Amino acid sequence: MQRSFSTIGLVGKSADSRTAPLVATLLDALRQRGADVILEHGIGNRVNPGAFRIASLEEMAEQADLVVVIGGDGTLLATARAAALHETPMLGINLGRLGFLVDVLPDHAVTELNAVLDGAYELEPRAMLETILLRDGSPIHQGVALNDAVLHVQNVIRVIEFDTFIDGLDVGRLRADGLIVATPTGSTAYSLSAGGPILTPDLDAMIIVPICPHSLNHRPLVVSGRAVIEIKLSSGSRSPAQVALDGQKNLDFAPGDILRIQRRPQSLMLLHPRNHHFLRMLRSKLRWGEHP
Repeated sequence: MQRSFSTIGLVGKSADSRTAPLVATLLDALRQRGADVILEHGIGNRVNPGAFRIASLEEMAEQADLVVVIGGDGTLLATARAAALHETPMLGINLGRLGFLVDVLPDHAVTELNAVLDGAYELEPRAMLETILLRDGSPIHQGVALNDAVLHVQNVIRVIEFDTFIDGLDVGRLRADGLIVATPTGSTAYSLSAGGPILTPDLDAMIIVPICPHSLNHRPLVVSGRAVIEIKLSSGSRSPAQVALDGQKNLDFAPGDILRIQRRPQSLMLLHPRNHHFLRMLRSKLRWGEHP
């Protein structure tokens, strides 16, 4: 069953000089359709909003039926953590480089946005992670991530030591530069750079990838999407560490702390133009089959 999108939110990378002209073009198209538009204040303050409302990202995600993200994958990741709280579908217009998540080209933005608003789209659920950071048995931070949660060394070139548990089972102590826990969406991000596999977005799975492990016995592991993963920083670890959510939000991680990661019950709804296919997109972005 197709959804009706009457209130459209626009969010973009305001520092990019290409954003404001594209926003102005989209506003003209949406005005012609009589759509109700909400501009996230970062771009709303850089264009002439006219009759359009300006709101915070959280307010926009709550009030809009569809959020259009103008930028790269990083812009969409930041928006996703706010939009997911309200299960607001998102459509990405790519002003970045690769653009695994933002798949509409700027030159086609008006045409494809109009087609989407006319009902020609595909809605794809993307699994997200839910994280809880525990200190002395008490939660001190809760967060969500679309790509990954990463335990990493903080500002020094030195390994950290930590224990990993999957559904309560101790799977061993590891000395490494860190550990990545990624969704299928995140399998094309940092996880891929660290040697992890690519998963198609429909798989109910998570990936655990050590970062530069100091042992040949530790390799990337794919586990059930229903698994509960816990990472505990060893009391003997001498290096300060942090946890990064989608590479954007960083939390201090002290010896004895526990990071609990599991799939979030609600998925992010990513919207694509018709005839989108993940493997076709992957081949195009990674240039599979091209001769050197």
